[in-house]
Amino acid sequence: MYLPKKQGIQKTKILDKIYATGPISRIDLSKKLAITPATISEITTNLISEKYIHELGEDESTNKPGRKKILLTISPGYSYYIGVELSDKFLSFCLSDNLGTLIKEHILTYTSWETKKTVTDTLFLDELTQFITQCEDYKPAAIGIAVPGHYDSINESIKTNNPFWKDFSFKHIRESIELPIYLKNNVKCMAIAERLFGEDKQDQNFIFLHVRRGMFSTYLYNGEVYADRNSLIGEIGHTVINPNGEVCECGKRGCLQTYTSESWMINKAKLLYENTPHTFLKQLVPEKEQLSIDTLIKAYRLGDEGVSTIINQAIHYFSIAINNMLMMMDSDVVYIHSELFSDPELAAYLNQSIEDNTSLLDLQSPTKRIFKPYQPINGALGACGLCVYETL
Repeated sequence: MYLPKKQGIQKTKILDKIYATGPISRIDLSKKLAITPATISEITTNLISEKYIHELGEDESTNKPGRKKILLTISPGYSYYIGVELSDKFLSFCLSDNLGTLIKEHILTYTSWETKKTVTDTLFLDELTQFITQCEDYKPAAIGIAVPGHYDSINESIKTNNPFWKDFSFKHIRESIELPIYLKNNVKCMAIAERLFGEDKQDQNFIFLHVRRGMFSTYLYNGEVYADRNSLIGEIGHTVINPNGEVCECGKRGCLQTYTSESWMINKAKLLYENTPHTFLKQLVPEKEQLSIDTLIKAYRLGDEGVSTIINQAIHYFSIAINNMLMMMDSDVVYIHSELFSDPELAAYLNQSIEDNTSLLDLQSPTKRIFKPYQPINGALGACGLCVYETL
């Protein structure tokens, strides 16, 4: 149905608000969006007829006398999207509906590539084409790709300091696939999906922190990715936490990622493996190249002194960084996405470390912290969220 430009914008705002807040009444939409009740009624009636949304029923959360509000919510299965995450450990593919319900998934791990040291765009295109074929019955509307860095639209490549991706190009991929393709940093994708699909949907400002090989953060402010065009914003791993620390790959000393990122923690653990006779690491894996974050967590639980020092130091500096961010960003929630904090004891330790250094933060209401369970499919599902965001 054709809508004048102004009503088209209003329609997008209404859909976005229903996604971000969960079930909401027409009168509350009118108040939150400053759109007249008559216009809200007209547009939502059209959205219901197009099956974008449906009426959920009366709002039973209030005991006020009089006619109860009718709640509106997004209709599932209206459209379908393919999401992909590129990682130096795996390629993950998924199909979801417009509410982020996972329908199909496929994860190709690094060991599946035999002796290959990099992921070529040809390999990726082959895998993506096969997955699209598997999803044909759902008629996917678009493809989202979560990239481990930033998408360079001019060169159709990935901006990253990881040499793993230096020769990877999206040019042939774009030319070979007819569906619309959207690309964005993987952490930004996961943050967008959290706003649209997450369980804690209250349309709040939040920080999303991701720790893997490196570190990155993104900030959702008033429903938008803050400073989305500036690639430097969010590079929390390269903020200096100790000016006298080790030299980071960026050339500075004491960057946060030299203490808290997976790659640096594992590299330090490799030194322990080589030089400490009685470390538990040698009992857990037969050679140092097999060390992983899971190995470090197990050694920590066993009481390995060297590993405990590495992890405790990582958590200490990470907590300082989080408190620093909260003094600069108006955030209601902090999401923490890291395999390290899948361990409840380490998550509790980080919470306590944050609490121990919050004297000035007492001036504001407490910020909620949510540890997002780490799963390899999260980035691909985030890319589906990017599709929904771009096609609203």
